[in-house]
Amino acid sequence: MLRALTLSCGLLALPAHAETTSLTIAQDRYEAGAAVSFNGPSVIDLFMAGNVVSVTAPVGGSAHLAGRRVSVAAPVAGDLFAVGYSVTVTAPVSSDASVSGYELSLVPVTGNLRAAGSEVTVAAVGGYALITGADITLQGVIAGDAVLVADDIIFGPEAKVAGALTIYAEDPASIKVPETVAPAARVRIEQRKQDSESEWSKEMPMQVPVWRVVTGFLMGVLISGLIAAMVIAIAPQAVQTWRVLALAHPGRAIWSGFVVTSALAGSGFVLMLTIIGVFLLPVMLVLTMLAIFAGYALVSYVLGVGLWLGVGRRMPEGLLGRFSLPCLGAFVAGLAWLVPIAGRFFVLGLTMLGIGTLAAFVLPGGWLLRREAVQP
Repeated sequence: MLRALTLSCGLLALPAHAETTSLTIAQDRYEAGAAVSFNGPSVIDLFMAGNVVSVTAPVGGSAHLAGRRVSVAAPVAGDLFAVGYSVTVTAPVSSDASVSGYELSLVPVTGNLRAAGSEVTVAAVGGYALITGADITLQGVIAGDAVLVADDIIFGPEAKVAGALTIYAEDPASIKVPETVAPAARVRIEQRKQDSESEWSKEMPMQVPVWRVVTGFLMGVLISGLIAAMVIAIAPQAVQTWRVLALAHPGRAIWSGFVVTSALAGSGFVLMLTIIGVFLLPVMLVLTMLAIFAGYALVSYVLGVGLWLGVGRRMPEGLLGRFSLPCLGAFVAGLAWLVPIAGRFFVLGLTMLGIGTLAAFVLPGGWLLRREAVQP
């Protein structure tokens, strides 16, 4: 049913959604729109999708219906597949019926019935019936076996199950089946399985050991320090200029980082609108991630230097000493991330500070930060 409905929706989604559109292929009919109604001429198979869906003319084959409110007021010679919030069938179905929704009301079904909903009302069924719901009402004869999964079952005066009746309920003692429906020898009422918290915990993935969390955290610190140390070794004067600029205009740098990150991430989705540009979306996402990582590495160094100088220490000499400063900043930033809300905003602000500072040296001068006005 899902494949057929997907096909019909795909074929009919090209025109405007507010209009009712239709398509006929051989003797099959496809209709889609806000409110669609089939009133003829006769077709073999019918496919309909919309907000309000109604069938008022006979269907010679199967009917595939999807909508918020679905109603079938004419006979269906084949199978019925229907899904919606409310599904009401007031005409006979000559074959099987598979229905899903919140409110279900079904008249005689010649074949088998498969229904899933919350409030389900069923008349006569010529084959077997598999019904799940919160409240189920049986008002006719089920010629075959019946399996009911419900918390509350109401048997009407004409309700009867000719085959075996199996009921799964949360409280089996509350379910009473009259002898007129089915003799006790053909009735089986069982406890519906409840998933306890312990059973759910068994299905959940095993908890990550603490040592793995700590190891991952320290690896992140070391990687940030290593990248910063490599950049310092290659371009020490540029790194010093970046640090001075970030400290000179922290507010504008944070705002600039936010603008640049939004532009990088948002441009990918804008490119998708051009169809051809969809192939550039992975590139833009990679650039965004690289910008975030580079900004974080820079502010790790800036934060580490600030903390080191703040306690009255001199700038360390050598590559190893400079490697320790971004590690110190990354370590403190990682600890700050563990603080709910405030810590997350603090680290986010630091990252935006780094991105905005780097952007000032990539974009044309004066667009974001005036780097010329800052002398290291």
